[in-house]
Amino acid sequence: MKQLLTAMTTLLCVYAMAQTQALDSKVYSYASSAKQSKNIKTVFSGSGAILATHQLMANTVPIGAAVSFKAGAKMERFIIVQQGMLRVNFKGVTKNLERGSVLFLLPNEEAFLENSSGAPAIFYLMQYQPKFDPLADSVKRTEAGFMLDWKDITFKAHDKGGVRQYFDIQTPMLHRFDIHVTQLNPGFKSHDPHTHKNEEIILMLDGNGVMQIGEGNQACGPNDAVFLNSMVLHNITNTGTVPALYFAIQWN
Repeated sequence: MKQLLTAMTTLLCVYAMAQTQALDSKVYSYASSAKQSKNIKTVFSGSGAILATHQLMANTVPIGAAVSFKAGAKMERFIIVQQGMLRVNFKGVTKNLERGSVLFLLPNEEAFLENSSGAPAIFYLMQYQPKFDPLADSVKRTEAGFMLDWKDITFKAHDKGGVRQYFDIQTPMLHRFDIHVTQLNPGFKSHDPHTHKNEEIILMLDGNGVMQIGEGNQACGPNDAVFLNSMVLHNITNTGTVPALYFAIQWN
């Protein structure tokens, strides 16, 4: 089983490199995402203003199975635990990462993910290559990948709910990579509709909402992903009865 999952991951890397169609600004439904295998679903795959190749996949790791990753010389990868718990070995350090935890891999870095819990685990994999050459040396640029455990991220409450700021960094591939998780209470909107230069993904963990995208509105729910191109008008309103919890991922 471990060898099979690793092989599937390698094949999907090749599949990802072939997808170059421009991504539309819209809600990408998790439930209707295309299955590439029994354990892998592609939520979206294409390109944007900054990224020549950009793919978001959902990967199921059965009980007792494992997946190994190695980011290529021109690829960065970002992993979010969506469900369950994964035991991750990265650079000689092993951690049990629960739901909401993340792993960021720079080019050529390797990681080993194992489901040693009593239930299936699922993780999102965002992988990408830029249209342009990697950035020149910078004192601000992060030089190594890292793991962040959900329980170690400080929650800061505000009048609409609260936020967990994961990081705001420069990487070898991106001028800026900014990720936080928002908790939005029922009946509230995230902000007035606005635009920004950064492209963005809203990745739903819990709750239900309506995304304004341009002049239209689209419903979104648990595990759905929203892709927003640069300068597209947007906001989200929690239309459910429980707090909505979602990752906000921006880059330029």
